[in-house]
Amino acid sequence: MTEALPLRSVGTFIELLIGAMLSPAGFVTEAYLVVTMRNHWTSYYKWLQEGRWSWLALSRQFVRLIMKVVKQDVIHLVIDDTLTLRASKKAPGSQIHHQHGNKPNLARYVRGQCWVSLAWVIKRRKQFVSLPVLTRLVPGMGNTGKLIAAQTLIRAIYRLLDGRKVRVLVDSWYMRRVFIESMLARGFDVIGQVRIDTWLCDEPPKRQKGQRGRPRKYGRKYTPKRIAHLKRTVV
Repeated sequence: MTEALPLRSVGTFIELLIGAMLSPAGFVTEAYLVVTMRNHWTSYYKWLQEGRWSWLALSRQFVRLIMKVVKQDVIHLVIDDTLTLRASKKAPGSQIHHQHGNKPNLARYVRGQCWVSLAWVIKRRKQFVSLPVLTRLVPGMGNTGKLIAAQTLIRAIYRLLDGRKVRVLVDSWYMRRVFIESMLARGFDVIGQVRIDTWLCDEPPKRQKGQRGRPRKYGRKYTPKRIAHLKRTVV
């Protein structure tokens, strides 16, 4: 892990890593209080905020470490998103989100930051453990949404997987054509539950020469009557 960091940053990183592992929540302040640090608290804050080192290089080194230690025939990756509640409008990516967790003590719409995370799932002593790899903040402005953020996380590490068989587990939000086709193009399998309001259709007919108007985006819709003759047996 330390090979991805500048030499002078190794000690700071190790202290914060051990402190985050021992603290209950993993916040920087808690990590600082758990371990007897060598420097003042502001030194660690500035290292995280202004230090010249790469989160991406550190995460890729972590992936190499997992592949070296854990031997798996199939690699299982999980993508999910979460909300971090914020009161300030000036926080990066702070905007109003639908609180889809349906927590009874929160409003239906809340202000917060949306984070999309990528994790590596391994089996250890008859238990499944999730190892966090990368997390990306969805910006409050622009066309970058959760689907684009998820593809960015996969694109950051997929070259390190050495052509192994990979399965990506996602929830219904990511079960869209743009994401599924992106994963299939890399040879990854996608596991997820399609939303109940999602519908399937044929490819749109090819545009005829000289045809006017906007090209069609969808073809003929699949209905229960159209697929009634199709049968599939799952063993």
